[in-house]
Amino acid sequence: EFIVVSLLARKFGVPVFPHVGDMGQIHQHLVLYNHIALGHERLFLEYIPHLRERFTHPARVSDGRYATPTEPGSSSDLIATE
Repeated sequence: EFIVVSLLARKFGVPVFPHVGDMGQIHQHLVLYNHIALGHERLFLEYIPHLRERFTHPARVSDGRYATPTEPGSSSDLIATE
């Protein structure tokens, strides 16, 4: 679904600003896809940090910018709780 919307947006020159719902973990990868594969010039992404302590590799934001994930996977692994 995201890719279809992104392709249509690119065709009609509309920027894509994904709603991350509650965390932005997977979406940080999708906006990179938009830029690298589809050529979207601008990268926009919400940041909602209230669940970041639950993830093994939470999204990192510094000075209003997401840091490109360097860990393998989709950044959605949860920390195990007892």
